[in-house]
Amino acid sequence: MPDDITLEKPQDDQVEKNPKDHVVLRSSADEVGPWRALSKYKRVVALMMLAAFSASLDGYQINLNGSIVANKGFIALMAPVGSTVIEAKWVSAWGGIQSAGQCIGQMFIAIVSERLGRRVALGAFWIMMIISVAIESSAKHPVDWLIAKLFAGIGVGAMQGTLPMYISEHSPTQIRGLLINAYSFWFVVGQLLAPTALLRLNVTHPYDWRVAVYTQWGMIGLMGIIFVFLPESPWWLVSKGKLDAAEKIMNRYRGHIEGFNVKQEVEIMAATVDEERQQAVERGRIGHLAVFKGTNLKRFIIALWPKFMQGFVGLTLFNTYATYFFQLAGNTNPFRVTVILACVQLISVLCVCALTDTVGRRPLTVYPYMVTTLSMWAFGAIGTQNYKSKALGSLLIFFGCLATFTTTAASAIGYAYLAEIPTQDLRARSNAWGQVVVNAFGVMLNFTVPIMLKGAPNWGVKTGFFFGCTGTIVCTIGWFILPEVARRTPAEIDEMFEAGISPRQFAKYETEIERELKVQEGHQV
Repeated sequence: MPDDITLEKPQDDQVEKNPKDHVVLRSSADEVGPWRALSKYKRVVALMMLAAFSASLDGYQINLNGSIVANKGFIALMAPVGSTVIEAKWVSAWGGIQSAGQCIGQMFIAIVSERLGRRVALGAFWIMMIISVAIESSAKHPVDWLIAKLFAGIGVGAMQGTLPMYISEHSPTQIRGLLINAYSFWFVVGQLLAPTALLRLNVTHPYDWRVAVYTQWGMIGLMGIIFVFLPESPWWLVSKGKLDAAEKIMNRYRGHIEGFNVKQEVEIMAATVDEERQQAVERGRIGHLAVFKGTNLKRFIIALWPKFMQGFVGLTLFNTYATYFFQLAGNTNPFRVTVILACVQLISVLCVCALTDTVGRRPLTVYPYMVTTLSMWAFGAIGTQNYKSKALGSLLIFFGCLATFTTTAASAIGYAYLAEIPTQDLRARSNAWGQVVVNAFGVMLNFTVPIMLKGAPNWGVKTGFFFGCTGTIVCTIGWFILPEVARRTPAEIDEMFEAGISPRQFAKYETEIERELKVQEGHQV
């Protein structure tokens, strides 16, 4: 990755008319309310919804891989001759290599995204998904499926490291959270489609498992068509000094809006990036490890914390044990369990989309995770009783669905924090490192939770006590370090971090940028 990135100078006539010292780093366009902004920026909203749709393939791919190992035809091909069970070493290897591939994809895409642009990064992970599905479509041996899972992991990881950030950089300040969370919405939709396809296949052609794999081609084709029409990120263009190109894109999607000053918006972007770079040089926060230096390190920890929290409030516990809880309550249909949980997740994400730019990021992260933690304490308490009764099984379902609802909501906000908190030049790098850290702990929990449940400790449902403890710790830390950045411009976020404002005071703090805008608007009146 480049040690330093310099902003190309704008043309002389631009400098004379718009000296940086006189650029207020927030415009009057940012003062429009979220709901009015939805109507005002219709073209941008439609474009970002199309981009977010790609996440459905992400969710579909992940759930398909987890469900297809139970398909009769897949087992017949991948299991040893004379056996009706796939060897555990292969099932474990497929899951492990996909997780490793995600980490590789997240780091790889950060380099592509920084150097070549967000649009090239979109194309790169699209190619990875094509390779993955092509190998899946022709797989005849567990090794073939292993290679396919590696490329699938790289593609999914690259998608996670690119799309939320891309959407953030295109989105108007007032509805940035809603559009980023649209990624999570489509991800959940994809998760629901995968078992639906497999259920239908098991009824009609139980041994023809490749049909389910082939359905991915349609999604990949649609994704490719969408990507052709997606423009480059104006923020990335500005960071590379391509102000004219950024202005053209802004003009295409926002120039038709009455009173919207495209030139002023690009000048604000350029001045914001320039200010960030000056501060980075002055305070020695440059180089390959700039993410871990000074204020950048603080911003990095804050950016990853909401996604980091999801594992330690017990998400893995319920994901692993969900079907069992439903069985205790008398529901033995795995598909029905999947549909119920997916519907809970969809409702949760829809609520987050509607509230994230009005209620804010911080309360929709901290409070839901607190509720999840309380649910884990309830799990543990139920585990001390004879929870195999139908009554207590139903109680487990209630707390499990509650935990799913709240954790899905808070986790969706995590993508917004990863995209919004870092500086422009470090956004791709911080996003990549953050997701790698989260995935590393996720792999650890995926390995250890089954041992807690059924291994030597044999804690069973009492594992809830463990996650009640860890959840209390991460929620307490989150209460103190998570700021409110809803409806804040990148420059305002920079100002508050550089000024050392307490994260809990971000929502109420009036920035120098806001004061300058008020003075400017007062003079115009």
